[in-house]
Amino acid sequence: MVSAAEPHAGTGGPGESTLTPSGADGLTHLVFGLAPAEDSGSDTLGRYRYQAEVAARECLAMLTEENIDFIVCEWHEDFVVAFADGSVELVSVKHREESQGPWTVTELCKTGGLAHLFDRWCACECAPNVRLRLATNAAMKPSKNNADTLARMCGPKPELTSGLTDMVKTVAHQMLKIRWKQEYLNIPLTPEVKLADIQPPAGFVEKVRRFLAVLEISCAPPQRRYITDVNIQRLLAPAVKSLELVDVDLEATYRAIVNRIEQANRDEEDRSQLAVYIADPARVRYNTQLQQRISRRRLTRTIIYEEFEYTTVQPPTVPRGQIPVVAPGGTRLRRKLSRGHVPSDEAEFAESLRSAWFTTWSGRRSGLVGDETDLMNLSFDVLDTAFKCRRHARSEVNDGSAFGTEMNELLADRLTVDALSSTPPFPLNDLHLRGLAYQLCDECRFYFSEPFDTDEEAS
Repeated sequence: MVSAAEPHAGTGGPGESTLTPSGADGLTHLVFGLAPAEDSGSDTLGRYRYQAEVAARECLAMLTEENIDFIVCEWHEDFVVAFADGSVELVSVKHREESQGPWTVTELCKTGGLAHLFDRWCACECAPNVRLRLATNAAMKPSKNNADTLARMCGPKPELTSGLTDMVKTVAHQMLKIRWKQEYLNIPLTPEVKLADIQPPAGFVEKVRRFLAVLEISCAPPQRRYITDVNIQRLLAPAVKSLELVDVDLEATYRAIVNRIEQANRDEEDRSQLAVYIADPARVRYNTQLQQRISRRRLTRTIIYEEFEYTTVQPPTVPRGQIPVVAPGGTRLRRKLSRGHVPSDEAEFAESLRSAWFTTWSGRRSGLVGDETDLMNLSFDVLDTAFKCRRHARSEVNDGSAFGTEMNELLADRLTVDALSSTPPFPLNDLHLRGLAYQLCDECRFYFSEPFDTDEEAS
């Protein structure tokens, strides 16, 4: 499975501090405290679609790789990958038509986006936990000291080091030349002279060297006409298999994910210049606005799961060929159903549904950190419905009379997948939800009668 690169250590210079997130949502990293600069080319439809499909590769990897925390679209670069260790990777996507041939060093610096990546990295204070990636479908020109050589010299552990000093100087000169025609806040303006006669300011060449040490030039994304099929077959299908999901409509799911990414790419707010943020005296207020913008662009595992489409409306309660596992516990549930005067045959059925839920949850949970959140959100819906059913059932009987039977009937009517406030993390049917309800009852989260001490009941 093609996946996002593993996090690796950056190479910051002396005096550079690691920008460690302190907030629970990980958005206090400096990269998320800076407003992105304008990107006049971001409205091109074809670029957006290809960019979204490259971002989809990271979103699909995020489903099965715990090291990826979340993704933010159109923030400084085409998207930002935030890792669980607090590091981030700014990713620039560049599609190149086959007729244009491979990239050269000159083109990579100018139209290939390296100057823009360098400027954004500098805006993030060249922090060692900020990494950079140029993702392109095109090859690198293989001639001596050209783009292929540059790509092999990038990263903390470069494949090629011979001639690195000359390559760093070449890239530095190209960036300074680009600065004559394009304004980059973090690339100094030098006199316009012949390329070979450019005099880089003190420290600039060394900064370019450090830039290459945190840069990856990746030719992994396929051509535009192939990327959809490649992403579905090599990324989505293996993820579905790994997560043991069933009845997933792969093509419909992939389209939904890409559409959701494109939605995240579009911001209804005006994009503010970085200088505006720096000059704004009301930094706290403005920072809140930034966080709101980021939230509209952020993609998490839960958001991607919600885009999954299925070929069946509801799956079977017990998958074909799978033997149901008897759920542990059950004593408290039986006592509560008995206290509520629920008939014995319905109580037995409740135990069966609880085991069906136990089997389903054991087989469908992904094993990732988001499982507990998924279960909590689903439990909130189930408990909310259970409490509403109890209030209704209590109101229908005389004071002090048992209402468990009426409450159980209401649960069967009202606890449905269609009534959930959000899409469940994997395919469920109505009986699974009742099984979860009975499990929550066994955990003493609610009763089929007035609350009582189940331990005293046992004695």
